[in-house]
Amino acid sequence: MSRTKRLRPDAEQVAFYLTPQEQLVLQVIRVRRKERGEERISQSEIVADSLITQLEKVEGVARKEIEKLVTDDRATSPKVKHPSQK
Repeated sequence: MSRTKRLRPDAEQVAFYLTPQEQLVLQVIRVRRKERGEERISQSEIVADSLITQLEKVEGVARKEIEKLVTDDRATSPKVKHPSQK
């Protein structure tokens, strides 16, 4: 039985490095989400959710603003505008 792919078609692969402690934190979040029956348990989903939370709660950017930052111009990569740019 294969897993259902939940990545959006416009998602791009990126690479980053994690320390052993950071890897453990990611695994703890994954296990806890799985125990709660949540669907978003992949490393990509956890990191993406964390980045959105960082923007919302720490940087003070509302979710609607986040959605406006990325415009889909059907090019090979989306254009991302800095919040200070109008």
